[in-house]
Amino acid sequence: MTGVLSGLRVLDLTWGLAGPKASMLLCDHGADVIRVERPKGEPFERPLGYRVWHRGKRSAALDLRSPADLETFRQLVAGTDVLVESFAPGVTEDLGIDYASLRGDNPRLVYCSITPYGRGNRHSHRPGYDALVAARTGLQWEARGWNGTPMDRILSLDREHADSFVPDSVRIGANREGPIFPATEAPSVLAAYLAVLGISAALRAREVTGRGQWVETSLLQGVILSSCASWQRPEHIDAPGYTFGVADRRQTWGIVRAKDGFMCTWASPPEWFEAVGAGEELRIPEDDSVNRAGGMASVEERMHALERIAPIFAKYGVDEWTRIAAESGAVSVQPVRTPEEALCDPALLAEGSVAVVDDPEFGRLHQAGILYRLHDYEPEIKGPAPSPGEHTDAVRAEAASLRPQSAKASSGSLPRGPLDGIRVVDFGLAVAGPWSSQLLADLGADVVKVDPRRQSFWMPSHMAIGVNRSKRCLGLDAKTPEGKEVVGRLIEAADVVVHNMRPQAAAKLGLDYASLKRINPRVVFCHTRGFEDGPRSLLPGNDQTGNALGGTLWEDGGCWNGGRPWFGATSNGDIGNGFLAAIGVVQALLARETTGSGQAVDASILNAALFNNSRVYTTPEGTGFDRPTLDAEQLGLSALYRLYECAEGWLCVAVVTDEHWKALTEVLPDLPSDERFADAGSRRENDVELARVLGERLRKETAEVWFARLDEAGVPSEISSDTFSRELFDDPELAERGWTVRCEGNPVLGTIDMFGIGIDFSDTPSRAGGPPATLWQHTREILAELGYTAAQIEALLESGTAIPPAEG
Repeated sequence: MTGVLSGLRVLDLTWGLAGPKASMLLCDHGADVIRVERPKGEPFERPLGYRVWHRGKRSAALDLRSPADLETFRQLVAGTDVLVESFAPGVTEDLGIDYASLRGDNPRLVYCSITPYGRGNRHSHRPGYDALVAARTGLQWEARGWNGTPMDRILSLDREHADSFVPDSVRIGANREGPIFPATEAPSVLAAYLAVLGISAALRAREVTGRGQWVETSLLQGVILSSCASWQRPEHIDAPGYTFGVADRRQTWGIVRAKDGFMCTWASPPEWFEAVGAGEELRIPEDDSVNRAGGMASVEERMHALERIAPIFAKYGVDEWTRIAAESGAVSVQPVRTPEEALCDPALLAEGSVAVVDDPEFGRLHQAGILYRLHDYEPEIKGPAPSPGEHTDAVRAEAASLRPQSAKASSGSLPRGPLDGIRVVDFGLAVAGPWSSQLLADLGADVVKVDPRRQSFWMPSHMAIGVNRSKRCLGLDAKTPEGKEVVGRLIEAADVVVHNMRPQAAAKLGLDYASLKRINPRVVFCHTRGFEDGPRSLLPGNDQTGNALGGTLWEDGGCWNGGRPWFGATSNGDIGNGFLAAIGVVQALLARETTGSGQAVDASILNAALFNNSRVYTTPEGTGFDRPTLDAEQLGLSALYRLYECAEGWLCVAVVTDEHWKALTEVLPDLPSDERFADAGSRRENDVELARVLGERLRKETAEVWFARLDEAGVPSEISSDTFSRELFDDPELAERGWTVRCEGNPVLGTIDMFGIGIDFSDTPSRAGGPPATLWQHTREILAELGYTAAQIEALLESGTAIPPAEG
């Protein structure tokens, strides 16, 4: 079969990063995507990633200010299912192509707007370059991390540590203070996820209501949602079990140097490596206690343990460590690879998460492939990216013959959001699985989180609260016969089942797809994995090791230029995995409206890392192409797109056009007279020297002073904010829109401010749930809904199969 979106037409009016990435995912899964190009081209140099992000699309050059071309465009709209645009607020109204102007032509149109900051707020007209959004929203400082936790920072409780020194043997990233400029375009990646999720949900809602609608999201909302586990303001931050020290800025995330390169060992006990590497060769010890992964050590304990055994890591190569860890089956070790190495991985090629595309200029290229799977479909990438305007004549002819979408009578309403009426059962652990169902909950689904007793250490934490806010919580031992019966009743009533266990663990509990399908053929089964569905599928995986394999740690550390691998708040492996899974689930629900059947869906952390780095492509032999790479100090991609330290504070600049350069020379008038910087080619050739010159000049005044001058001159720039998260929950505009929410009624944390809605729907608006459930809070309520009597519920509680609410 073709992709789940086959038969749908999409008009792509986006440029930059987020929109093209979003429409790529739609195209990969079967949609006919027509990219509407500006006849004179884009206002800046086309990003390297366009060769990947526009693959399989058609391209038509239309001048929307021309009456004839505008008429052609409106003919296309009348027969289109989805329109995606990324104009600055107000531009579509000026062109006459805003949702209000087009909905009359096509009442079933799903119209998606992606903006930097949304409409009608104090940020709305700020420049939307990815790095500038990361600067303005404080994400560059969050990537660095804080003393203590991000919640301490929000509450002005920064906790200085006497033991603040990080030994050089285990240090990651640049050895300096200040914000971090990651290579990963995190705000744009996150907005792309939100756009595809919103479009998919609106298409599913259209099957129920008969109507299209306006879907809006922004890079700002992506940043807020990705910080779900850290941007929280609880009334009682010292509540037992709430804070984990993992986010402390001294954390090194298990990244260590082996004999021949770096590897990631996150969540693996250092004592295991010490025992395994004690002799002349690597050997798994017979003592079972060191073969098992231990609990979560403190930052200090882990840092000093890794420093102690750094010489043991250095005795053996990365492949040797990876092999012995895989043999143990309980320890997580993966190499820190380049994106190019990831794209040549035979297991990823076999799975299809890396694709081979015949490019008309470069020949066969390896690119990020199909990044989430619906198992009843077999989508194929349709071909390479088109040349601008390649299909203009064909699209014009097609527009003239298109039949308009006819309105359908409304057959239902969805008052709680586009997934109103959908029940999800979540058996997920940690972050990725629960985040996928959290996204479904905020689209209106009723999500039941099933937790055994061993989750009692995790569920009260800020990490768990961030990904389980809008759910009900059932305490259950699913291993007992009675527990299996409860699980069966849950599955019978479910539309969706989510888990992120390793396959062998899920099978033991009867939570594999074959078992669930026998109970309920309509169920959509979602498995979020660490790695590919292949050789690594039985190994323990996590955000850090998935991003090590996918190239993110390498890219974000500036390793091409001598830096050290880096993991931080912009890596988003778990979060990206959850997004991909949620997108797959919603599209499977859309398909079920037609087929009547459920199906299996899967995604992985490794695939999210491939999406992070989807701008990269390589030859089949692994030969890469010239592209911007991060410097070793993690300051930026070039002298004109980077961070600068000022006399006080940090400034981020994005000088990407000749007009921007001219504006910069008005503020720094001596630059044009320097022949090294006379034209764009000279500036590229002398980039290091240009960065030095600008650094010296900008260090003479504060960031606030320079920002005022540059902004007035029209130079895209922002102060890299170290206060955004502190101000976030006091911003009335964000609260009014529901982008942040105040949750009241949690008996342990009290009032807690959290992230809100990431997608705005005009016809089926949803609201963020909450307050976060306490552990096993809804056990009796959910069992009663499943048909158990009061006496039967008490018997289940007494036997230990069901777990009563934890006492606060």
